[in-house]
Amino acid sequence: MATGSARYLLYRYSSRNTLSRVRFSLLSNRFCHSNSSNLSKSELYSFLDQKLSNPHQFSQSDHRHFSKCRFLNIRRCTFSTLVKNENPVLNSEPVLESEAAETSTTGLELDLEENISETESVSPEKAVNFVEIANRDPIEIYRQLKNAPKTEKQNRDDWNELMEIFSCFAKSGWASNQALAVYIGGAFFPTAAQKFRKFFFKKLKTDLVKYLVSLGPGNESEKFLFPIFVEFCLDEFPDEIRRFRSMVESADLTKPHTWFPFARAMKRKIIYHCGPTNSGKTYNALQRFMEAKKGIYCSPLRLLAMEVFDKVNGLGVYCSLLTGQEKKFVPFSNHVACTVEMVSLDELYDVAVIDEIQMMSDSSRGFAWTRALLGLKADEIHLCGDPSVLNIVRKICSDTGDELVEQHYDRFKPLVVEAKTLLGDLKNVRSGDCVVAFSRREIFEVKLAIEKHTNHRCCVIYGALPPETRRQQANLFNDENNEYDILVASDAVGMGLNLHIRRVVFYSLSKYNGDKIVPVPASQVKQIAGRAGRRGSRYPEGLTTTLHLEDLDYLIECLKKPFDLVKKVGLFPFFEQFELFAGQLPDATFSHILEKFTENCRLDGSYFLCNHLHIKKVANMLEKVKGLSLEDRFNFCFAPVNIRDPKAMYHLLRFASLYSQKLPVNIAMGVPASTARNDSELLDLETKHQVLSMYLWLSNHFEEDKFPYVKRAELMATDIAELLGQSLTKASWKPESRQSGKQKTQEKDGGYDRPRSLVKLQEKKRQEKSLSKPPLENVAA
Repeated sequence: MATGSARYLLYRYSSRNTLSRVRFSLLSNRFCHSNSSNLSKSELYSFLDQKLSNPHQFSQSDHRHFSKCRFLNIRRCTFSTLVKNENPVLNSEPVLESEAAETSTTGLELDLEENISETESVSPEKAVNFVEIANRDPIEIYRQLKNAPKTEKQNRDDWNELMEIFSCFAKSGWASNQALAVYIGGAFFPTAAQKFRKFFFKKLKTDLVKYLVSLGPGNESEKFLFPIFVEFCLDEFPDEIRRFRSMVESADLTKPHTWFPFARAMKRKIIYHCGPTNSGKTYNALQRFMEAKKGIYCSPLRLLAMEVFDKVNGLGVYCSLLTGQEKKFVPFSNHVACTVEMVSLDELYDVAVIDEIQMMSDSSRGFAWTRALLGLKADEIHLCGDPSVLNIVRKICSDTGDELVEQHYDRFKPLVVEAKTLLGDLKNVRSGDCVVAFSRREIFEVKLAIEKHTNHRCCVIYGALPPETRRQQANLFNDENNEYDILVASDAVGMGLNLHIRRVVFYSLSKYNGDKIVPVPASQVKQIAGRAGRRGSRYPEGLTTTLHLEDLDYLIECLKKPFDLVKKVGLFPFFEQFELFAGQLPDATFSHILEKFTENCRLDGSYFLCNHLHIKKVANMLEKVKGLSLEDRFNFCFAPVNIRDPKAMYHLLRFASLYSQKLPVNIAMGVPASTARNDSELLDLETKHQVLSMYLWLSNHFEEDKFPYVKRAELMATDIAELLGQSLTKASWKPESRQSGKQKTQEKDGGYDRPRSLVKLQEKKRQEKSLSKPPLENVAA
């Protein structure tokens, strides 16, 4: 598209009708430079929305900006004419239009075969002026093609080249990205490009063909064709454009700080308590929380909320507890300890505390911290966390207009790395040690090995255990007057528990991420290692090391490494936003709506859409349940269920089915009479407690009369948590294999050797085999 100066183009586009207002934005260098395929959808749309608000007024700076545009060589320039095209000719012979099927590429080629001339030259009439074509207005070119009654024959070479050019255009990521500016969605672009090709091939003009052939497949031809394609789309697909624009506007997640006008009307003071573990940051924030007339504490875990609830009430400050599963209202209390997802954005508070603020960057739950920070109506908001999200918090405070005060902390006692590891032998553990493993199987293998080969007894903590059981195991470990002096735990030990740990020993520094074995992130290593040593405990100085010497260098590297600065934090739509978007797709399923929202949502550069695979899997399962409203499905999808546990998923499906039939939702599950005798029974206890926890969560998010067995569920959950605690203290069995092919626990020279990966074992066998082979010359002899 070369049609004179940018100023002229701007005038042309800005003076057209309302539908054509979007055209001028395509001239912006913001959209149309050659590298624009890397721009996000939100960046493409944001400029467009600014300009659409007043399309007929442009400042001098706008004209200067547009005149610098590189898009399609928009400034006046000359083109060199190819020697082979010095005397090109046109054929004046009339040719009938093709009537090929709209969607069949093969049919198109067959029907237009008559437009191909086998001879290279036909009767000459006039020369093709490339400069004139290059400078022609794309609107004029489109109208000329549209009004052309007949097509013109082309030679076969040009025809084949033209087919290749349009094939490249249809596959062009650049063109697809640019098309978003006129609300041609990525899913619809291939269809639009195919219809544009069909239109163009029916209206072939030899001068255009020769010029396109001279450009060849690639960027230049794409840039020439794109504005003509835009005119075609605006003319042919107004309904699709209008529909997609409505979808995009209803999926707008930009400027999330504007979602909370009451919080923006307040002059809030944000205090960031920034520091590592065991530095006193949370303690200082809680002191201010207890001094306030009315306050709220937002916890990352139920366990931590329960701990603060007990501590604050123990100090004489009335405090209620609010989590997804439980509500404990203390009379006359003005303080609340809650999980961050349950925070109320309607209440006014003097002081709010948001713990573990770095969880804003969590891929699944980060939206809850972002929502709390943006929407809490509190005079003072205390944030506790590490420095990783400090820059993002600064930017958010700049957007909201809140005052930010930073308080930096250092660890009370430095964390010391023991250069002498356990040398691969768990016999070398000592009282007060916490051995950290990253799978349930390894946890039980370590516990079994320690209790078999030493005189120590082990407590166990991992994520699948109920909060009550984890607290019971933690209290057992902290108590000096019993024999349980070793803790074996997963990464769940990183937050939520006050533990008297002398030394953190990493069983390994790699874990399975659901796809492959990867190194444990440095931030997680620092968080877990920092649990060693605690002010006021019997181990004020913290130590950390590894089981194997080869892991020690990575541990030291992680502890020395500064915190990675987070560039984006999580967002997820409220139900009201999701409902607005769903109105654009009245007949779509919940899963399809969710998928379309993900495709079309717009986000600022500081935010990402949180991972919702968990929600999508539950939504797919619930599609067979009829009679649920959109809000019901939305709430059921957020229920705390382990999607990898078929029994738990079955109970969630049963709960939803009963609810949809307007029947009382029953538990239909009993409590075992005794503790677990093997790993299978222990897993069954874990699943039963998860199902009860899910029932309690649903009862707090739906009408109470639909879930009438809350009291019974609470009693059953308490009983099962006690059974789990008793089972763990007596556990002396090997965990059941969940995957075939895993190596069994091995004993070596009376000690314990942890299972190695199959890859390492295979490499070891290969090396042994190669060493056992005789030298090559001997074999040859």
